[in-house]
Amino acid sequence: MPAPPSDAEADKRFLRECCANTSNAAVCYDWLLPSAGSFHGDHVKVALAAGAGAFARLRGFYHELRRLQRTGIGAGRVADMALGPCATMALVVLETEGDWRASLRRLETAAGRRRGEQAKSDLFNAQFRIGVVGRAATACTDDLASAGEAVLASPVGKKVAAIVADVELHGVIAHELVINGVTL
Repeated sequence: MPAPPSDAEADKRFLRECCANTSNAAVCYDWLLPSAGSFHGDHVKVALAAGAGAFARLRGFYHELRRLQRTGIGAGRVADMALGPCATMALVVLETEGDWRASLRRLETAAGRRRGEQAKSDLFNAQFRIGVVGRAATACTDDLASAGEAVLASPVGKKVAAIVADVELHGVIAHELVINGVTL
């Protein structure tokens, strides 16, 4: 008779199941694997970890934008001016992190999920707030592109585009984990 699976194996299996419902299951799994032992079969905990990671990536992007605002991106004044709206949008989204976290925390318990309209509101808020993380970064690429294709082709433009892609990818995964995993 085979031995029962270890807790670590069960944690990995649960994470794999959660990540299977995302657009990039491999990235999701690799990204969240270090935290797998803390999920204890709870989809809300997975969503909280993913969202915290997505917000952290957006925060890093915001700090990079602020640094570039001070030094310039070397593609002219119009390109430098495009960084302002990018940084502002990232900051506005970052300021919603506390509300996002509070909404999900209230849904962590069965009692919280049974709170009728409040639970529905919490779920909607959690879905909406995490959904804008990736879009905030993507909008920045659009702003830079409006300054001219040469801006995106510059070394700094390419760096910004790479960071945007990372923020967007992880933001989308976090959003999918909330939408597909957190239920009332």
